[in-house]
Amino acid sequence: RGKESPVYWIAVLAIAGAIEFYGISKLRANDPEYFPGNLGFDPLGVYPKDEAGQQNMQLAEIKHGRLAMIAIFAFAVQEFVTKAGVVDETPFFFYPLIQTLKMYTNS
Repeated sequence: RGKESPVYWIAVLAIAGAIEFYGISKLRANDPEYFPGNLGFDPLGVYPKDEAGQQNMQLAEIKHGRLAMIAIFAFAVQEFVTKAGVVDETPFFFYPLIQTLKMYTNS
C-alpha cells in the first residue's frame, strides 16, 4: 500500500514533459494567442470572453496555485514533524466519508 509502480511515475513525467514542451513550442513560435497556461484546451468553454473576466480568471489561477503550493509544503512539514503520513493523520480528506466514519467508530 502506498507504493506506485515506477511505470506510473515514468508515464506521469512523460505526459507532464510533453505538455511543457508543447507550451514552450507555442512560446517560441510567437503565437499571438499564447500566454503562460493557455494551451488552447478549454473543452467546456469556461474561460471568459471579455478582457476583465480573463484577467480575473488568470489572477484567481495564480492565487489558487500559490495556495496549493503552500498546502503541499505544509503537508511535507507535517509529515516530517510527526513522522506519519498526512493521509493517515487526516483520513477524512483522502478516504470516502463512509470509510472514514467506519474507521472512527470501530477504533
